[in-house]
Amino acid sequence: MKILKRVLKEGKVSLKIEILDDLWHLYNVVIPGDIVISRTMRRVKVGNEDGRKQESVRKPMTLKLRVEDVSFHSFSNRVRLLGTILEGPSDLVSIGSHHTFNVELGSTLTIIKERWPGYLLKRLKDAEKSTSHPVSLIVTIEDGIAELLLAADYGIREAVRVRTSISRKRGDQKSHDATMKEFFSNVTLAIRSQLEQKEIGLIVIAGPGFVKDHFKEHLAKAGFKSLPPVIVESTNSIGLPGAKEILFRGVIGTAVEGLRLETETQLVEDLIAHIAKGDGLGTYGDKEVQKAVQYGAVENLLISDVKLREATEEHRRWLDRLIQDAEKSRSVFHIVSSDHPAGDQLKSIGGIGAILRFRVDN
Repeated sequence: MKILKRVLKEGKVSLKIEILDDLWHLYNVVIPGDIVISRTMRRVKVGNEDGRKQESVRKPMTLKLRVEDVSFHSFSNRVRLLGTILEGPSDLVSIGSHHTFNVELGSTLTIIKERWPGYLLKRLKDAEKSTSHPVSLIVTIEDGIAELLLAADYGIREAVRVRTSISRKRGDQKSHDATMKEFFSNVTLAIRSQLEQKEIGLIVIAGPGFVKDHFKEHLAKAGFKSLPPVIVESTNSIGLPGAKEILFRGVIGTAVEGLRLETETQLVEDLIAHIAKGDGLGTYGDKEVQKAVQYGAVENLLISDVKLREATEEHRRWLDRLIQDAEKSRSVFHIVSSDHPAGDQLKSIGGIGAILRFRVDN
């Protein structure tokens, strides 16, 4: 992300979206009520008003919107900002009508807030410093079934499922080998398709048996011109549960440093484990976390992105003060994405939790 201009006295920050991760940061920065200015395309009618000679055309223009809804579309790599028009070309738009900014790679925009919380400014600063984290492709596989999942900062997404009937007829090794070869070829085609569509930085082949090892050998002979690093890992299952095992064990973080999703998963798993053990080192809920912050006991403060985005203005200000107080006592604050299983776990316990340095007893 490139910060083009900051005028905090006026509440303005102008920026340019450069990589996919920037869209995820933007999704967590813009909230309903913010004002956004950007260049856009809008369909308008031109010609005589009698309707016979009018036609609908798309025209470029700069609009100022008051945001009503923010949505992140990982499949199409864009953030959609829906709002009402505050300013625009008077001859082309009606003030108060609705418009949607489709923010994509290369887009520039100005965000205006009444107040910029410290944690949001820090997020923009971190985004400006960060480099692109390539997507990792997790291939979970066993006899006759493979599931391909994409892991990135914005969460886990199931991409492709491949099924092939494997011959099980006793003593017919040739038939079994032929169907396995067909299966491996189908999975390889699915991987090739993902490599053509995405910038893949790592391939993790995982599963409970030896099929994963045999498939790695097949993949190495498949004739890819430039294949990303490939590692093999054992898991107890395939699909999303298998991918979650990979994330929790820190496999991707070892191979591709800095994948935020893995860190979030491990933190939430640690929080849940402390809560389950009842050792007093994990707490959740607004009042309980606030108490731990007041005692300076919080080591890691976890707040769901949904809780931050959907909070009322009053509650958002309370969260801002809580985060500031936590950081004063050297706590580390994490915004946890709700687009992966760990984020769902945090959301299910109220969207806020903390891992503590020491117990805070009543």
